[in-house]
This record gives sequence, C-alpha cells and structure tokens, in this order.
Amino acid sequence: MIDKPNIFRIATKELSQDGFFTWLLNWADCKCSQYNPELFETAKDFVKLLIGQPSDFEIHKIEAGRQWNNIDIWAEINDEYFLAIEDKVNSVEHSEQLERYKQIATEHYKDKNYKLVFVYLKTGNESTTTLKNISEKGYSIIDRKIVLSILNKRQINNEIFNDFKEYLTLIETQTNSFTKYENIISDRKAGEGFYIKLQELLNDGDWRYVANQTGGFLGFWYYWKWTDEIGEIYIQIENAFENGIKLVIKIADWEQSINTLYKLLNEIKPIADRNGVYLNKPYRFTPGATSTLAIVDDAFTIDNDGNLDLDKFIDILKRLEKILDEYCKDKELNKSSSLVKLNPPNAEI
Repeated sequence: MIDKPNIFRIATKELSQDGFFTWLLNWADCKCSQYNPELFETAKDFVKLLIGQPSDFEIHKIEAGRQWNNIDIWAEINDEYFLAIEDKVNSVEHSEQLERYKQIATEHYKDKNYKLVFVYLKTGNESTTTLKNISEKGYSIIDRKIVLSILNKRQINNEIFNDFKEYLTLIETQTNSFTKYENIISDRKAGEGFYIKLQELLNDGDWRYVANQTGGFLGFWYYWKWTDEIGEIYIQIENAFENGIKLVIKIADWEQSINTLYKLLNEIKPIADRNGVYLNKPYRFTPGATSTLAIVDDAFTIDNDGNLDLDKFIDILKRLEKILDEYCKDKELNKSSSLVKLNPPNAEI
C-alpha cells in the first residue's frame, strides 16, 4: 500500500514550514471565523501560546508575514503585540542571528506602543544544551510536542493543516522509536531521540552531527576530565548508522603521538578491567586534535525483541565515569608524588 502523498514530506525545507506557520497565524484573524471555525479556533490557540496569553485572551486582528529583515516569520496582533519567530527544522541558530533580530525589532518599534515577543520554533530535534543557550537570549522555545498539542485539540477539515500535522506526528514517532536498537542505527530521528533521552537521564552532555571525510556521524559527548599530563579526556558515542555505532574514550588538547596513545591505553585498561568494562584499541591509532583512545567492548546490550537495554547502557556509562575519575586521580597523585621527590622538605630551590 502506498502512503497518501504529503506535501510536507516532499517540501522539507524550512521555507515550506515558514509558509505553513504564517498561513496558520493569519487564520487567527476574526474575519476567518466564517470560513472554518475549528481552524480559526486552533489558530487563535496557537497565537495565544506564542505570545504567552491565557485562553480568554481576545484576538481581533492579526497580520502575519515572512522574511521581514531576515526574520523568518513576523506577526502584529491587535496592534498590541509584535511577534518574531525564528523557525527551525533541523538547522540550529548561528552567526548571532537571534541577537540581531531582537535589535532590529526593538529599534523599529521603539516609538510604538507594542509588546515585543521573540520565539524560537523548533520542529526537528536539538540538543538541550544549545536550547538552553537560546532561552538565555530572551527567546521562548516552542518545540514539536507543544505544537502538536495545539494541532491535535480539534478535528479539522483542511488538507494543508492535516498534512502538516501528519508530517510532525511522523517525526515524533520516529524520534520516540529509539527503544529498538535497529532504529537507532538506521534512522537519524531515532538516533537523535536516543541522545535526547540520554541527556534527560544523565542531566549532562551535548550532541550534534559531525561531518568528516569518512562519512560523518551523529555524536554525543559528555563527562570531560582534565589533567596537566594527559590533557582533556571524555566519553563519546559515535553513531555512523550503516557504518556502525560505538562508545569510545576520547582525548583532546594533548601531546599528539601514537606512542602516547599506546601508553595511555595501557594505563587505563587495568582500571577499566577492575570496574568490569573492557576496552579495545581502535583499528588504527590516529593522532589529531581529538583522538580515540579506546573503544568500549560490548557497550550495547539488545534483548530478544531487539530492544536496547537502556539501564545496562547507563550502567556502563556510570562505570566509565568512575574509570575516568580514578585514572585522572592516579595521574594527579603520581604528579604530586614526583614533585615531592624532586623537592624534598628543606631542600634549597
């Protein structure tokens, strides 16, 4: 059976999404109530959500458009509010664009009695770390779950509306399908959902797609430790999808040499063995700005139904944290011991 064609699964660029949300905002104008009352009410709910107003807030007039001074979507509501929306699907904020848009709008409306509202509207997936940075810039974050909660409130007879709702629902379903290991390594959205869940459980970490000469990977990294002797050492997951997924220990800001990698791996392996985690050497040591020190053996446990055992995976991560703690502590203790030997009490320096 062939799925019914959906325009938003074909026109996946942000400009298509800009068009939908601008269209929906304009439906909140009171003159639209006669054409499709359910769509009119849903559009009003959406506007009230964006400007942070309660359900009894009256909307009489709204005008919305696209690409005013590079702002994706703008709207004036009741000659009282100016709404600026930065609309994102898979891309993220860059080049200080959010600060620039706030400055443009603030300057334009400085002599007008408007309340300014700035929204970061994200229908794709994004790391909670970068989203925190967005909120610190004075933007309200409206994500896919919140949008769907509005779109699902009523049964609406409109093909454009229902196509977009179906499109967002599919993204949500794919993202939440990470419980199956096969989905994580074959579907980008499921891989992102896995990382979002890890951030929630660990209350730490960051993730994004990393492009490189070998085809790139979806990376998750966290638990950075530092010693003067090693440099920076941390935990990373690399999901290259059809090329496999692996859990590794990385180093950065270090003395780049293959001999150093062999030395550090030989030092950390006994600590890992004591903690029930088994480390392997990468196929090839490659010194660089960041390098893989070790790969964790059998990091992903899968049950008979193909589900990832998330509890066991979190347990391995916690053991890795302990291993890095012990290793870095040993390094610092050895350094202190060496200094004492070099400079015994009462020695002349």
